[in-house]
Amino acid sequence: MGLNPYDTPRGRLHRLADISRRQFLLFMGILAALAASLFGGIKTLGFLFPNANLEEPLAFTVDVVPDAITVGNPLQITEKRVSIIRDDAGYYAVYLVCTHLGCTPNYVTNVTSGTGVADDVAKGRGARQAAEQIPNGWACPCHGSRYYIDSTNFYGPAPRPMDWVDVQYSPSGKLVVDRGKLVVQRGAGVTTKPEWRLDPKTKKDNGKTLP
Repeated sequence: MGLNPYDTPRGRLHRLADISRRQFLLFMGILAALAASLFGGIKTLGFLFPNANLEEPLAFTVDVVPDAITVGNPLQITEKRVSIIRDDAGYYAVYLVCTHLGCTPNYVTNVTSGTGVADDVAKGRGARQAAEQIPNGWACPCHGSRYYIDSTNFYGPAPRPMDWVDVQYSPSGKLVVDRGKLVVQRGAGVTTKPEWRLDPKTKKDNGKTLP
């Protein structure tokens, strides 16, 4: 049905009201087809751009037998930026993110070298017997910050200690680290020795989180 361009608005409405039932159904069918096409197109685009992202999960299973991690021999998982330490109180996991600018500190066995700090100070960190104590810790390759084995900063521009993340036993007996869960987080100037540990005998942590 054609519309007269010179007709009045009232006249156009009158003409539209006069369309046949067949024309009305045809018109509604076209609208339904267009709506279905639009909805289908949106769904198709959704398949092309899924919601899943490529970020790595924060939790991971450690592919090393827990007993292989011994006092004085931390497990360095550099690609995950985590170090698992064993001392006389149990296991803990340090998140290797320098608190200065976020570089990954390297594990060293002479962390006090060139800092003017006595080795005995570094040896006294953590829960270790005298025979097990070594001046180990981490040195940041970017700007020289140093951390004791309990992740307390003592030299360089790092403003505070590195954080500890959760580590637990899985049902299969392996260790599972969750970098999304902090169990020890200390502010600037806080040198308190963390007591949080995962007990290898009970396979449970002691719940002594900081702060």
